Amino acid sequence: MKFQNAILSIATAFSGANNNMVDAKLWNLRGFGNANNNNEVMMKNDEVINHSGSLVGEELPSPSANMGELFLSEQQGERRLPKKKKDKGDDEVEGASKKKGDKKKKGQKEQKIGDAILEGAPGDAAAKAGCDELEDDVVDQFRRILKKGENGVKKSKANKEDVSSGLCDSCTTSEERTEADIVASHIDIMVEVPDDPTCDPDDKESCIETGAGDDDTLTPPEEGEGASPSEEGEVGAEFEATSRQLMDGRRLTGNTNQIGQFAPLSCNPVEFDCTGAAGLSTVVGGGPVVVPCGTCLVYDLGDEATIGGLHIIGKLLVPTNYKSTLSTPYVFVQGELEMSDNQPISEDNTSMKIVLTGNTDVMFTPHEPVAGAAPLNVGEKPFLVAGGKLNIRGWDDVEGSGTTWTPILAMAEADRLHPDPIVGETAARTALPHLSNPTITCPNKVVHDFEGGVDFSVWKGGDGNVLSYDEASGTLTATNLRRDWQGFRLDFTKFTKDCPLTQDATYLVTIRLKIEDPTLEDGAVSICETNNHPDHCPKLGRSIIKAEGKGWLYDDKVRLLPSSIGRNNEWFTFATEWTWDENDLTDTVAQVFYLENFKPGQILHMDEFQFELPSSKSYAPVEDPCLELVVNGDAENADGRGWHHYPMWSGRTDRFIPTILEETVDGAVNKYWHIENRIWIGDSLRFHVNHQCFMLGSTYSISLRARFTGKTHPVTYWFEIKGDTATEGYKYNKPLYCPQQSAADGWVTCSGDFVVDENYDFTSSPEIVLVTQDENDSTGYVDWDFDDVSIKFKSGPAAGLEVDKSDAARWGVNSDVHITSNTLHGDDAQDGRVKAVSQKDNGNVVIELENPITPVFSEQETPGYGVEIAVTSRNIKIIGEDDGTYNGGYLQVFHTPGVAQVIEGVEFFNMGQTSRKNRFAIQLLYNGNVEGTSISSNSIRQSNMRCISVDGTANATIASNVGAGITGHCFYFDRISADNMVVDNLASNLNDRINSGNRIDGYDDHYADGFAIWSPFNHFIGNVAAGGHARGFRYYLDTKTLGEDLIQVGGTLRVSPIGTFKDNKAHSNFRQGFHLADLEQFFQFRDPENVPVFENLSAYRNREQGIYAYNCVYCKFIRGFLSDNQKGIEIRRSDGITLQDFVIQGQTELFKNYVNDNNSHKLCGHSSWTYEGIHMMGTLWRLGHQDPGFGLRVKNVVLSGFDKLKEYYDNCPSTEPIGLSADTHYGAHFDYKTSFENVTVDDGRGIILDGCRASSYGYPDIVINDIDGSLDPDMSASSGALVSDQTYMTGLFGDNCKSTAGCMSYCAGVCLGMFTLFTERYGTENYKLRVTNTASTLSVEIPGNVRTYNERWNTYAYDGQRTFAASLPAGNYTAEFVDEFGNSVWPTYAEEQWAQAADCSGGVSIGDVTFIKPALDAATECADMIRNGDSANRTEVTPWLHTKWYGEIVNELKPGEGIGGGNAIAMDRTYHWTGIAQNLNSMCTDAREGEWYEFSAWMKMTDANGNPSTNIDPNREWWRNQAPIMTITDRQYRDVSTKQHLYNAEHRNLAALARPYNNDEWGHIHGIFKMPTSPRLWFELERAPDNVKFLLDNASLTPLTCNRDGLVRNGNLETNDSLYWDTYGGDLVLEVLHGAGPNGGHALRSSSRNWYDQTQSQALNIDCVNAGDRIAFSAKIKTSTSCNIYSWDVNQRCNDLQLFTKKGNVHEYHRAGYITADTPDVDGWHHVHGIHVHSENGEKPDLARIYFPDANHNWDVYTADVKAYVLEQNCQALVMNPDMEEKDLYWTYTDKDRSKVKVITGSGGSGHALRLYDRDHSWRGLRQVLDPRCFVPGEEFTIYAKFRITDASLAGVACEGTQCPSVVLYGKKCPSGDVREKYWNALDMPWDPEGWNNYEATFAVSDEIAACGSVELYIHEVNAIWNIEIDDVQINAIV
Repeated sequence: MKFQNAILSIATAFSGANNNMVDAKLWNLRGFGNANNNNEVMMKNDEVINHSGSLVGEELPSPSANMGELFLSEQQGERRLPKKKKDKGDDEVEGASKKKGDKKKKGQKEQKIGDAILEGAPGDAAAKAGCDELEDDVVDQFRRILKKGENGVKKSKANKEDVSSGLCDSCTTSEERTEADIVASHIDIMVEVPDDPTCDPDDKESCIETGAGDDDTLTPPEEGEGASPSEEGEVGAEFEATSRQLMDGRRLTGNTNQIGQFAPLSCNPVEFDCTGAAGLSTVVGGGPVVVPCGTCLVYDLGDEATIGGLHIIGKLLVPTNYKSTLSTPYVFVQGELEMSDNQPISEDNTSMKIVLTGNTDVMFTPHEPVAGAAPLNVGEKPFLVAGGKLNIRGWDDVEGSGTTWTPILAMAEADRLHPDPIVGETAARTALPHLSNPTITCPNKVVHDFEGGVDFSVWKGGDGNVLSYDEASGTLTATNLRRDWQGFRLDFTKFTKDCPLTQDATYLVTIRLKIEDPTLEDGAVSICETNNHPDHCPKLGRSIIKAEGKGWLYDDKVRLLPSSIGRNNEWFTFATEWTWDENDLTDTVAQVFYLENFKPGQILHMDEFQFELPSSKSYAPVEDPCLELVVNGDAENADGRGWHHYPMWSGRTDRFIPTILEETVDGAVNKYWHIENRIWIGDSLRFHVNHQCFMLGSTYSISLRARFTGKTHPVTYWFEIKGDTATEGYKYNKPLYCPQQSAADGWVTCSGDFVVDENYDFTSSPEIVLVTQDENDSTGYVDWDFDDVSIKFKSGPAAGLEVDKSDAARWGVNSDVHITSNTLHGDDAQDGRVKAVSQKDNGNVVIELENPITPVFSEQETPGYGVEIAVTSRNIKIIGEDDGTYNGGYLQVFHTPGVAQVIEGVEFFNMGQTSRKNRFAIQLLYNGNVEGTSISSNSIRQSNMRCISVDGTANATIASNVGAGITGHCFYFDRISADNMVVDNLASNLNDRINSGNRIDGYDDHYADGFAIWSPFNHFIGNVAAGGHARGFRYYLDTKTLGEDLIQVGGTLRVSPIGTFKDNKAHSNFRQGFHLADLEQFFQFRDPENVPVFENLSAYRNREQGIYAYNCVYCKFIRGFLSDNQKGIEIRRSDGITLQDFVIQGQTELFKNYVNDNNSHKLCGHSSWTYEGIHMMGTLWRLGHQDPGFGLRVKNVVLSGFDKLKEYYDNCPSTEPIGLSADTHYGAHFDYKTSFENVTVDDGRGIILDGCRASSYGYPDIVINDIDGSLDPDMSASSGALVSDQTYMTGLFGDNCKSTAGCMSYCAGVCLGMFTLFTERYGTENYKLRVTNTASTLSVEIPGNVRTYNERWNTYAYDGQRTFAASLPAGNYTAEFVDEFGNSVWPTYAEEQWAQAADCSGGVSIGDVTFIKPALDAATECADMIRNGDSANRTEVTPWLHTKWYGEIVNELKPGEGIGGGNAIAMDRTYHWTGIAQNLNSMCTDAREGEWYEFSAWMKMTDANGNPSTNIDPNREWWRNQAPIMTITDRQYRDVSTKQHLYNAEHRNLAALARPYNNDEWGHIHGIFKMPTSPRLWFELERAPDNVKFLLDNASLTPLTCNRDGLVRNGNLETNDSLYWDTYGGDLVLEVLHGAGPNGGHALRSSSRNWYDQTQSQALNIDCVNAGDRIAFSAKIKTSTSCNIYSWDVNQRCNDLQLFTKKGNVHEYHRAGYITADTPDVDGWHHVHGIHVHSENGEKPDLARIYFPDANHNWDVYTADVKAYVLEQNCQALVMNPDMEEKDLYWTYTDKDRSKVKVITGSGGSGHALRLYDRDHSWRGLRQVLDPRCFVPGEEFTIYAKFRITDASLAGVACEGTQCPSVVLYGKKCPSGDVREKYWNALDMPWDPEGWNNYEATFAVSDEIAACGSVELYIHEVNAIWNIEIDDVQINAIV
């Protein structure tokens, strides 16, 4: 199949990557930067900049954003409130240099006032599209914190620059990395798995039990150390340092990206003609063999040939089926190698075998020059293709050639074994011959049953006691017992003399006895059992008497155990075994048994004494010894007349021996085994079985019945078979675990099957023991009864395997085969050799193996999921010499684009070199497009490093290859591989030889996945992964595109469309079958049809999940089969999932009976793992407005087999068809919008989902909309919903709901939509949301839910909310919060959020619900919005919150440490972006929206040791994080019409630290701002340096009124501090200087200025100022260096007073005050003043601020006596300060740098007047802003003034006519343009050059000037060489 070359399309997608390391062999990439030009342009005079989309007038330089303006932090609508971001300067430390590679973080740009900083600040773990390696780490970290505490989170070496930079080059949403992201992204993200030495991935016992699927490898793999040039050198140096440096040159195990491409040699023809070619032998000499360029040679060497190397520059042709073994240290192919084989596959048909030898590095020199490749050190045992071509066809894909692997259709079982009997061990003995009369047969047993009397010649009673015989009862009685040595004695000498005993044989003694104690009641407990002491219990002894001179008499004694002695005057049986060794039998003349040690006065009765060799009853039948391995397991057929325990035995004979008891049940007598007096869990029935019966691969069934008494606690137990094995040491096998049972259960049957494996290869008969759990010394030990104990042969191993004939067409006798695993682990795969191939009548063939194998599942038992058999022999072989290392050979096609390689039908054995880069069994290494290449039908066996690795190669076919016994990944596809067809390959039995310590740096082969897929661009069809050490298929898409040597060449791959993925199977993988992670294709196209689709997946018998979908966005799973997995499919952190046309089975009975005894091979390998068909989320993971918006859609799915809890899942805590994740319930309720259609759940319990368990996870309100009613237990509904069985979930639906199993309820005929209200956590504990259906008047009261972990999370501002969720059908409703008394209440805030519309028709929607709020008295309730702010009455810290997600210590009450001895609140901090916070009442913020508030709080700051913090600097800008600020965060709807998505808007720096600040004292955080509103607001005190701790007191947030008479507050610094003052931009030092102001007052100084506009500043509340009002501004100002008040030169000019206003998107800058006169006060203070007419855009602005710009930034700026007030309208007298008594107040020049003004003596010789001088034009003059509201058409005014004109020497000058001063009214902002009206002096008086001249003119207001928005008075238009002197200027209304 042909596919286009995708390489170039990848290159297009990567354009713009911020990396210039380009893979030139594939494509050229260009990086695009951003130009940034900053031009300083200043605003002159009163020009206004209006930022309403574009600049109006001249552009100002951008003031810094250090001012409390609105900064938006936009988040994709997450409900888990976003955590805060690092801002500009977060990483800046003064004096510290940036690390190489650090990048300017997003958001760190210079800000214009009001510009939005978009910050995606995620909550628990960033609900974002793209960039998810960051979220994954945060959430994984949260999971670890929640599970094991903060200390469990390990920071790895991942915080390298290449990790933190460029991780999100192509993110598809507006969100960015947060500080939490950055911290968390450094946790466990070095490679694909954290290097955690405490957690062995193959030994989960050493890992934290977080449940199946808590994949500790989910952190984003970096697979890319060495991504920077500096690191390249380090990598190369590392390889060189660790290699054997035998030769110079570049090692190909190092970096290869600098080596050029190889091409076919120019000296070779396009096609070779090998007709008549010479033999290779013609060039064979004593060293390397070279096939010359342009020459074809034919291979003609002998059966065995060894050469010094083979370099094919021309062509080497190996004839078809040519047999030879060639040993060579290397093969280089620059020309062509051709060989083929068409024989049946068999080791007998091996043709060409190439053995790569040696362990010395070899050098490769290209025949024609290649950049960077002269020469190359290619290491040991290379088979290198560089520019050349392979044409190896050992398995042509033609009709009738068969396949390389196929499913096993059926098995032919071997019969059970029949080992020869061993006398005395597995068969009964016979007695030895009679010594004196051989014709007499010695009996096997001696019985004294006293039926016919007593032989008193052998029976004695001991001195003094009396033996008597009771003929009626047939018993022997002993009386008159007075001594402990009295009792029964049996002289055994006569029997042993005639019939000798067999040495070392076991003899059984059985005695039927009754002890009668006259002092006790019948049935009473004996003294032996009461006292439980050896001295009080009878003993059976044996005396052996030697011949004279041959020894002495000695005794053996066995105590009758209290547990075996019957009650008083009741019969019981005592049984024991005896043996005689050589010493016992040599020179022995007499033997006596005696029974003694009775209590004096007791009467003894004996009914029987039996001595015997064990009979056949005590052994398995010799004719079929392996059918049933347990002898007398039912206690019904024992020796000793049916009462002896043999062959059962006790491991603690001093405590108990097995006893046979009997009972009558339903009229039938039943015998059973009894054990009591236990003191250990292993005290049980024990026996041995015949080890010769354990044939490898055979299956046995175990069963028994058990019950217990004596204790009440429940007990579990397992069946254990243990003993020494041939190869595995001493093994404790546990083939059967039995479920917990109680004494009340009575008899309980336990059974199961086990398969004999190498753990049962015992060297002797193993011991069987039953081991209990749940018992210890404190609980006590129960008494056990056992019955029907059985180990019975069930089936033999597979001797033959039936397969499809056409598939096995080339499989021959004596070929090797590989059978994939049948269990949960790939290690259980098996190998065999074909002995015979026979035809069956059905057309199939049977493959008979030389040695039977363990039975496996075939298609006959498990259709569609039987195991596979693969032929692993090939006739053409390439083998790495076994030199005792794991370094075999390797075949590599290297940098050879455009050449089609054919490698088909080759066996690769011992290839690959463990943990060496680019030393893989087969590798296509950066060859680009190799269309026509076929790597097919090969066998890769026992590879030391991978099977086939495809790196940077496109358009190859990888088909029908078999990999078995592999180290590392089997099939590997790097990020650049594309358009490769991967079809019908089989990966099996991957091992764990590589670990995190010896892996290749940057790669993750220690996971050993069947298919490791890093590229989305390849196609996978019909492949099988059976036995991955971790996963079968691992599909992971990275955020970086790493090319050759892991150099970054592009951005994210996650959003790329994936290739075809269908018909693949995964089984027997130790973790997941399919691990599919980070598939975000949806974010590129936003098209539900252009999303990842996985078709027809089969996953079965995987130890964890069948399918594990992690961060799969809008993925579709269409058709599939899942069975016998811990979880069928787990959906984790994935939204928009479709699961359609699937069959999902639980553990099948077949597999349950098959599982191995090893716990790691069983499902529920951990006791915490639940067993589930679908493991789904309960909360949406991504909540952006462009995200999928739903959780799961399930259609046409059948779930079954999850209801056999006790029978199949004994080790599982629960089994459910559907389960919910326990670690993503941040919302404390279910919002994972889910719908089912045509779903069948076959569960005998009626359970679909366990709502009780889900509720414990945090999901009390599950809703699954049932589209077609298929979930209805009555099967009567056409639609409905499955919901949690809570009244508040069902109460509005009347009788439509019915309770079902698992705490759920089915509501027929409803379709449920959902909305959620997120509220304050504290004070709402008893609140409920009352929802009323207005039509039916039915109501429900919905409780709130919270996620509860600990105090840290409960008070976390981004997490600790209470949620009230309502799921309703369409209708009309009201919703109201009520307390426990039913009163209407408000929970501080209620964030309303609606889910996406339901998949069904008719759910509630946003317009259906009316929300009712209680009445609010805003004047009282909103007077101070901070709760618990005053320390005087503070007794707790609530409702104060915090924003730290780390540590255990949060807000603490500190009694006595507050101001005045009150109780303060302390907060322990680590990071600057964290702080103490509190929610605001949203009803108050609604009521007070747009009104000004004043924030005040007092704070002390200390270091970690509690000492005053010395690193607080309030003079640094807020984003430098050197001092605390107050920030308000509000939640805003992206679309208020849907209310589905919210984001965070952060209003920063609304309050700051007042100066002066003393670190030993309380600091005052203060500021004023305009109150915003939204569904939720909270303020936070944050941004002090890292590790600074807070102590807070006296916090308040109160209304701030506007004062028209005093708009500036603290203008003369009357508070002795900088209250209300702050800085405008930059790291200014702001100081209050006492006594340095005018007349000894205070002054405010700003220093360390870096920009001309950076000065002191104050935000103003001017809401009481109306449009058209005039505001008068005045201040006194000076600079540290004298300035020129009449210059615009940035190095000389003086300060002005500027007013900035912001209203919406309109920003205005007004130069509202000037220094007019060059007459400063005596102490140097200039007067700045002006009049500003308030505009409509400035009326009630969002922000108003004054500052003092323009002075040289190297100068300090001083201000004092700052005032601003409204000039009340006075239309009678329009001119302010007309007589200049306030000097130049309100007057200013017409042009700053074109004239000057001086205050002079007034016209009457006193007072003041103004002189205009140094004028450069007649138009230069004096002006004043008038009140335009007074200019009403027709109104009349008179203008009065006094003027003088002087020359440069101040001498008077005469003027005439137009040369004399006039008054001009300038109208601006007029409808028809500016209006100029000039008025001449109406007084007809001669001009007095030496005196003051009166001026008077009268005018009527014209329509034109009355229409103007601004009117100014100008006095100018006098000859430029003259000075104008002005006094007493008035414009008065004519009354």
